[in-house]
Amino acid sequence: MKKGFYLIVACFILVGNAFAQHHHKPHTDGIEPYYQTEQLKDYLKTIDPDYLPYMFASEEDMQWWKEAKFGIFVHWAPSAVTEVALSWGRYGRRPHHSSDGKVTKGVPEKEYNDTYKTFDPVNFNADEWVLTWKEAGARYFVFTAKHHYGFCMWDTKTTDFNIMNTPYGKDVMKDIAEACEKHDMRLMWYYSQPDWTHPLYRKDLPHTEYNEQILYPQMAELMSYPGVDGIWFDGLGLPPSRWNSPKLLKMIREVNPKAIVNHRHGTPQWHMGDFDGPERGVGRFQVNRPWETCDVLAGAWAYNGESEPAPLSEVVRVLTKIAGNGGNLLLGTGPRPDGSVVDKHATRLIETGAYLKKYGESIYATQGGPYISGPWGSATYRGNKVYLHLMGHQEGPSIVLPQLPAKVKSYKALTQHQGLKVKNNKDGLMISYQSNEKEIFPIVELTLDCDVAEIQAIKTIGELIIDNASISSSSDKSDGFIAQNLLPGAGEDFSEGIRIKKSWRPDASDANPELIYLWDKTQTIQQIFIKEGRRLRKSDVREFEIQVWKNDKWDMVYQGKDIGSFCGVYFNEALSSNKLRFVFKEQQNLEINKILVYTE
Repeated sequence: MKKGFYLIVACFILVGNAFAQHHHKPHTDGIEPYYQTEQLKDYLKTIDPDYLPYMFASEEDMQWWKEAKFGIFVHWAPSAVTEVALSWGRYGRRPHHSSDGKVTKGVPEKEYNDTYKTFDPVNFNADEWVLTWKEAGARYFVFTAKHHYGFCMWDTKTTDFNIMNTPYGKDVMKDIAEACEKHDMRLMWYYSQPDWTHPLYRKDLPHTEYNEQILYPQMAELMSYPGVDGIWFDGLGLPPSRWNSPKLLKMIREVNPKAIVNHRHGTPQWHMGDFDGPERGVGRFQVNRPWETCDVLAGAWAYNGESEPAPLSEVVRVLTKIAGNGGNLLLGTGPRPDGSVVDKHATRLIETGAYLKKYGESIYATQGGPYISGPWGSATYRGNKVYLHLMGHQEGPSIVLPQLPAKVKSYKALTQHQGLKVKNNKDGLMISYQSNEKEIFPIVELTLDCDVAEIQAIKTIGELIIDNASISSSSDKSDGFIAQNLLPGAGEDFSEGIRIKKSWRPDASDANPELIYLWDKTQTIQQIFIKEGRRLRKSDVREFEIQVWKNDKWDMVYQGKDIGSFCGVYFNEALSSNKLRFVFKEQQNLEINKILVYTE
């Protein structure tokens, strides 16, 4: 890598069909002073000036949220009994959505909607929920008041399609609000502006009747609960004119002037709201505007049976990388139909909390940087302290990052890693330590002689070189899972929207599948990133090798056991070759979502 080189973040290439329609290229580099998009500035000129003071939260209002870093997202409704994704698992109308009329499977609409008639969550206990989230180390809680299919989990006066008309007949959100206030947990309501079931929403545009009779009264009801810190909208990418979003924001902030809202009350490309929200993927390094990744602990956005949660190592790695990139993690879980939390999910969350009790000082109330993350890992800082999260696999005696333009007054390992040595000079920041299999990865604390905020963001990787490569595989499962899916457009990070990324899968009969990258000329390779699958879950890889073509034969340069959501490899001595091979041993259900190769 090039020593002492400061970053202007390289924009990545987007390829059609690699991203859902809500994805778009970031309009800033994530570091420069933030400026509004031209579309947003033009829109703000068109609204009633009386609404302008309500459009955005102040930096002071956002401070608790930015320091929180970790929240819990609960998707729960009577439809939990169907064990499918909330709203999306329903076979029926999706008015004013691009998929309306194209749905071919799912739980039939009437059967799905009628689940409220038997909904009786006798084991629901709001105090137990909130105490579990606190033990998990979460600092805020987002609960689904209403999802797209329109069922209301509170005592609303706007529709009979609500929890008061179930056998349970009690307002769970009242209990949740009281429990959050009692146990000092920040609370936001998730709210879907679309309502696929309500006849007023099913009418042709505009939504005037629906907004006046349903949307606005429901927003007033939601803000009537004590201690509500904001609204997590989900307008499915529709423009703000559909809801008259400024009016919604005024309603919210007249009740709680410090309330915060996400971006989904308007067109994603405009970056409305107080923070961005990539879904099911780590956002890019972006420290000039707040952002939050929402993801799921175990498969679906709702209860989907006694599903296996992602391993603790996966949760920790994703949370850490998100923090290192400057964002928050909102981690989803779906309670059972009876209101109890799935035992395995609770256990994993509590394990996450135990980890954060030990090492949370390197996560909470930090900012991403000064090093830009890469396959080697990521960095966070607070005051004059830098926390290096060395998540990548190190091949060589040390890892070398660019020199810090400050004096390192002291250093220590927060984790149980012995033999730590750190040197900071013109050759770079050199870090070496003894491995410890009991730790997920090393965390190194540096104390500098200055406020780290004064240091400009530092690049830690060379150029991405897969754009210049061709790729071949030993087999492809089908036309939808070809190796070419891993070529240009596989840029690692994104800023906004829902990314549905194509992947490569080998044929089921291919026991030891291979991928080969080929360049026209010799390349210098120092860091490699691999991502498995499109979900936060246990790795399906038992063993894999990275090989380079050298002296007319394949030479193994790295051997690993699993991949998961984040597998980085850092080579102390850069490799030189025009061929790179990945061999996966005894594969079962293998799916490779991303491979990124960087020069020095």
